[in-house]
Amino acid sequence: MPSFQKRPGLFSKSAYAHAVICYLPNKDAHGRTFDVEPWETVALKLMGGLFGGATSYPSRGSYRRSNAQGRIVDEGVLIETTRLVESFVEEAEFNTAALERLGDFMRRFKKETRQEAVAMVVDGEMYYL
Repeated sequence: MPSFQKRPGLFSKSAYAHAVICYLPNKDAHGRTFDVEPWETVALKLMGGLFGGATSYPSRGSYRRSNAQGRIVDEGVLIETTRLVESFVEEAEFNTAALERLGDFMRRFKKETRQEAVAMVVDGEMYYL
């Protein structure tokens, strides 16, 4: 047992049924940088409202770009700064309507920021749009 659990009143444990993470990169499909902060703010408000809270944090990531046929292009790996927005979700809040609203947001982000694909993790499994 970790030492912080042995001290009553220091921390309380919460059990959440689900974890959802949205990935918001700061570059479009052509490698052009854009301001991702307004999108991050919308995601925080949306996920906070749907799931009772959300936290975002910056990260760096990379991916190999592919062409319309799904083949890797010769230009190599694209490095980008990605904002991750995460919520721990109780079972009662994990429903079709909430996931559809989050999916709508991610589809809008993909289209308006010209992404090749966007990703979301639900309970440890990666989903791409």
